[in-house]
Amino acid sequence: MTMLRALRVRLGVTDVGSLFALDDGRVYFRFDDAYATAAGRPVLSQLYCAATEERTIAQLLDPALDVNRGDGKGGLPPFFQNLLPEGQLRKHLMERAGLAPDDEFGLLAYCGKDLPGDVSVLAENLDDRALGRLIAQSRDSYEMSAGQLPTPDGESISGVQPKIGLVRAAGGRYVMRSKDSRGQHFIGKLPASDYPGMPEVEFASLTLARAAGVNVCDFELVPLSAIADRLPFGLRSDAEHFLLIHRFDRDAGTATGRLHMEDFAQITGTPASGKYSGTYAALGVVLQERSNLGEEDVFELLRRIKVNELLGNFDAHLKNFSLLYRTPTSAVLSPAYDIVAYAAYLTGNGHALAFAPRQKPKQLLTPAVLRQLANIWQIPEPKLQMVLIDTVERAMQSWPDLLQSLPLTAVQQSRITEHLACNPSVIAWQRRAARKLGGHA
Repeated sequence: MTMLRALRVRLGVTDVGSLFALDDGRVYFRFDDAYATAAGRPVLSQLYCAATEERTIAQLLDPALDVNRGDGKGGLPPFFQNLLPEGQLRKHLMERAGLAPDDEFGLLAYCGKDLPGDVSVLAENLDDRALGRLIAQSRDSYEMSAGQLPTPDGESISGVQPKIGLVRAAGGRYVMRSKDSRGQHFIGKLPASDYPGMPEVEFASLTLARAAGVNVCDFELVPLSAIADRLPFGLRSDAEHFLLIHRFDRDAGTATGRLHMEDFAQITGTPASGKYSGTYAALGVVLQERSNLGEEDVFELLRRIKVNELLGNFDAHLKNFSLLYRTPTSAVLSPAYDIVAYAAYLTGNGHALAFAPRQKPKQLLTPAVLRQLANIWQIPEPKLQMVLIDTVERAMQSWPDLLQSLPLTAVQQSRITEHLACNPSVIAWQRRAARKLGGHA
C-alpha cells in the first residue's frame, strides 16, 4: 500500500493545485485543471509562463512537467523548495516540529500558513478519484499518512542569517509572529552570525545603497530590548541591536493582506542548493520580458550590481533578487534586500553570479562585460553606461560623509573605504574629478 501525503496549494484565495509526496521519496506538484484553464489566472510563478497562452495552458496541464518533480530523495520541486527557510531558522523549525532533517515536505506543511509572498499550503484529504488523477496510475487504494499537518506556529523566512517574524505590539515593543497575527509585519535580522556587528553593517549597507539610487526596502536599526520575547537563537555577547525590515509582501490591501513575490531561484526553477548558478544577464532578460517596468527594472538591476561591487557584497545570488506582484498578473523588481558590505570583514572582489553564459563568477563589471550585457539585453551601451556613471557619482558624492555617520567601527569604515578606493570605476571618477578641479584652478 502506497503512503501519500498531500498539500493543497493556494495563491491568495485561488486554488492552484496539489503537492504530494510518496513514501519512496518522490514528490510531485500538479496544477488543477480549473486553474490552468482559467482566464486571467493569478501568476504563481514566471517559471510556468510560456510565450503564448496556449503553450502556458499546455505546460500547466502537463503531468510530467520536469520542474514539478522533486529530486526523488524527498526534496521538493524547485519553486516550493525555495519557499523554505535556510540556516538556523530552518534547523530551529525542524526541531520544533519534530521533523527529520531531510523532510522538506513536512517543513513546508509546518510553515504552510506563513510562507513568503501570497502562497499558502494546507493538508489535503483526497478521494480515490483525486488520488488516481494525481498519481496517474490505476491502483485501487491509498492511505494518507498522518501527523504532518500545518500549524499556525511555523514561519518561513528565507536566508541563512538568523531571522524571526515580528509584529509591533501595543506599547511599541515587538513580539514574535507566531504569538500574534495582528499588526504590521516585520522581519527581525538578529546579531547571531559569525560576523560582529552584522545588523549595523547591513543597516549601513542599505543606507549607502539608497544614497546611490537603489530602491531598497524600509529598514531600521532597533535595540534588542525592543523584542519582548525570549529569542530562539543564541546571540553574540557583544550584540546591542537588530535590523528591523518592513515586509513589502505583507500588510497589503488584498483579501489575504499579502502581495505575492518570488525570488529568481523560483523563477528559473533552480534548486536552493544551486542559488549561485545562473547569470545576471538572465535576470535582466526576465525583467525585460516579464516586468511591467521592463527596461527601467533592467537599469535598477544594473545599479544594484554596481552598488554590490562598490560595497564588496560578494554574496548577491539568485535568492537576493525577487519579483513583487502588485496585481495578481503583473510584477516588478522588488525593493532591494540582503545587501551586506562584506568588505567590512573580508578581502575580495567580484560578484556571486557570472555575468553571462560561459563566464565565471567573481568578475568585476568591466567595460567589456557591460558591452556583452548590452548585446544580450539589446539595450544601447551608452544607456547602460549612464546608469553606472550616475550610480558611481551618487555614491562618491554621498558615501564619504555617510560612512562617518553610520554605526560602523573604525576598522569597518576603513575596510569599506579601502575596498571602494580600489574599484576601477571609483579610480576613473577620481581622475575625472581631479581634471575638473584642475580646470577650475
